[in-house]
Amino acid sequence: MASCLCGACRFSLPGPAGDVTACHCHQCRSLSGHYSASFDVEEAAVEWVSREGLAEYRTPGGGVRGFCSGCGSSLWFRAGDGGFSVEAGAVDGPTGGRLVAHIFVAEKGAYYALDDGLPQFGGWG
Repeated sequence: MASCLCGACRFSLPGPAGDVTACHCHQCRSLSGHYSASFDVEEAAVEWVSREGLAEYRTPGGGVRGFCSGCGSSLWFRAGDGGFSVEAGAVDGPTGGRLVAHIFVAEKGAYYALDDGLPQFGGWG
């Protein structure tokens, strides 16, 4: 199960998360206050329990971000090409996934180092 902070948006996902990617782009940093960690999912496999507060924001690059209009929790991202990912932090409990790479490191914040030995990419990877 995954949910927003206030519980207005709740959904289930098929199985455990796969590979989790940390995105350090300016947009993800502005959205989360640090960086975003997410994993790819087939959007059709997401089963909504409640989407009472679900809102969407269209990004300048043509993507769409799903979030709760009540508490502001970031829930998912649909890329312009249709790729869909769920924010790992929205999952209630263990995700079953693991962090495997960092993307958009060219835009990362200057206040932290990436020293976990995982692959780093300047863009999508």
